[in-house]
Amino acid sequence: MADTGRLIIRGVVGGLAIGRGGRKLFGWFGGPGRDRTARTFESFGYRHSRVMATVAGITDLSSGVGLLAGLATPLAASAFIGEMVNAAAVHRREGPWAEDGGYEYPLVLATAAACLAWDGPGALSADRALGRERTGPAWGLGALALGAAGGVAVLRLFRDEPE
Repeated sequence: MADTGRLIIRGVVGGLAIGRGGRKLFGWFGGPGRDRTARTFESFGYRHSRVMATVAGITDLSSGVGLLAGLATPLAASAFIGEMVNAAAVHRREGPWAEDGGYEYPLVLATAAACLAWDGPGALSADRALGRERTGPAWGLGALALGAAGGVAVLRLFRDEPE
């Protein structure tokens, strides 16, 4: 049953990440596409907003594929966690609740990704099929630390806090 549960979580979180990336880059599912995403990033205080929109879209897409397939799961999880650190940061002033524009949703997605890195993607995954599944506290905490550090680095290097 645990393997089925992990497959479901990977499907939902990975699928949503792919959709987020496609919305940012290509306007999938009624999304803004790269130009409007860049303007949004600029309004959030990111320098080089077009590059940042592209990086964010590619990160969402690639981490989503990794999570969905259960391929390089700790790395995919850490990339997605970094993306969610940035998403949470731009919404932190609104508080935690999503209906108020807060960071609840990115926090839930980052937590799910960290749990997948900790517990592994399960039997129905590319990692298991390739004999490369990595699980346990070191992998989960490592993915969380790498994702958080990468997300904070992007915030510090490429974002000016709006007044």
